[in-house]
Amino acid sequence: MTNQKRPSFLPVDQKGDMIPLTTPTRALGDTYDTTISTATDIVLNTNTALIEVTAINNGVFLKYGSAVSSTDFDEFILADSTRHYVIPDGVTTISVIEETASAKVVVIEK
Repeated sequence: MTNQKRPSFLPVDQKGDMIPLTTPTRALGDTYDTTISTATDIVLNTNTALIEVTAINNGVFLKYGSAVSSTDFDEFILADSTRHYVIPDGVTTISVIEETASAKVVVIEK
């Protein structure tokens, strides 16, 4: 019998169960935005449990809800990186805004 440990860095859902970094399903929705100079709200699919967010060129602020700003945000995605987030219960909208001009963002809902 092999003792297999799970990596401690994997995300967990609201019940504490580990989830894969990406779910083995087709995307429920996706957004590619090259003009996020103002807060951009994204209404999530009702079945979205996880989002994959990629910041291109510059960092991006993200808020669970609407009206994100550089002083009111929940997450920050570094430039040229991808992050995965479990959507908190009750959240139906996320909001993104660029750190500096010319940022682009890709959001994939799973």
